[in-house]
Amino acid sequence: MSFSKKIKKVKKEFIFNLIIKDHPYIKSVIKGFIKKISRIYYSVAPKEITKVLHKFVTSESIIKNSLNNIFSTVYFELRTKCNGQCSFCAASIQNETRLDSIMSFDLYKKAIVELAEINYKGAIAFHVNSEPLLVKNIEEYISFARQHLKDSWIQILSNGKSLNSINGKKIIDAGIDELSLNIYNDDLKAELPKNIKKFEKEVLHKLFNKNQILTGHEEKRPKGKFIKYNIFKRLLTEILHSRAGTSPNKKINKPLVEERGFCEFPFQQFNVTANGNVSQCCCDLYFDSDMGNIKFQSLKEIWFGEKFMDLRKKLISGDRQSNPLCSKCDFFGLKRPPINFLRKIFYYLFKHS
Repeated sequence: MSFSKKIKKVKKEFIFNLIIKDHPYIKSVIKGFIKKISRIYYSVAPKEITKVLHKFVTSESIIKNSLNNIFSTVYFELRTKCNGQCSFCAASIQNETRLDSIMSFDLYKKAIVELAEINYKGAIAFHVNSEPLLVKNIEEYISFARQHLKDSWIQILSNGKSLNSINGKKIIDAGIDELSLNIYNDDLKAELPKNIKKFEKEVLHKLFNKNQILTGHEEKRPKGKFIKYNIFKRLLTEILHSRAGTSPNKKINKPLVEERGFCEFPFQQFNVTANGNVSQCCCDLYFDSDMGNIKFQSLKEIWFGEKFMDLRKKLISGDRQSNPLCSKCDFFGLKRPPINFLRKIFYYLFKHS
């Protein structure tokens, strides 16, 4: 590879990813440093400039996410229960106030059949603010989706507490493409839990060879046999964004919210909970912002309905303040960094607040 190509590659991948990809401790230190820089900036920068910069950074996504686009991920909250103790989430054991309910299989089937009818090829996931492996027959839900949505990317995102060799093999046999585990601990250097090690030894490495076990975020199906398997080590005490005002360990930074506009979540996510209610995004923990119910409406009717369309138009114009949830949310608005190098720099500097 020529020197100029090497320079281009570094520019494309960006220095943060190159350094911290496999080093969670270094990653946390760098994040802390960036947060300090970001806070200093927000304390002295004029609000108008920050708004312009936010629009600049998010402009790629604004162009990409048309009002006429269908959702790219359907999140099924099959059971409104979690067994985690994350301090940043109101759905954790110590903070949960919701009733424990489970989606009927018939209601779930209705949604999957509708997705098949529109030839949906996006992602299917089994969490919103819950733990999917607490659904005892989760493999049946996965199998039905795989049968009807052969080209969709099926993901299980779990904290790993309930994963074992039995249910691990069942969900793989049922047809998942990805199993990603957020392992929460007080120590990022701690060893993996015994149940995870046992699953890897007794199931993962017996069903797949080293080259068939992939990592990363990309939802692109390679040829042949494979499994996307990620382990993300995270701190129980993490402080993330305000999650539309529901986060127990972060106060709402009102000035910061006012300086942020566009958010891509309502353009990409279709979140449905156990009783069929659809929320405006994953930060609507209690599904207070009711966009519709899949019992009585089709998924397309809800997605292109007046409530969703009005919300999207306001977000494109940079208006978070008129929406009760968005006005309390300091999430930057992008799930992934922009492609443009300059936008990417600003993204990393300003998303940590």
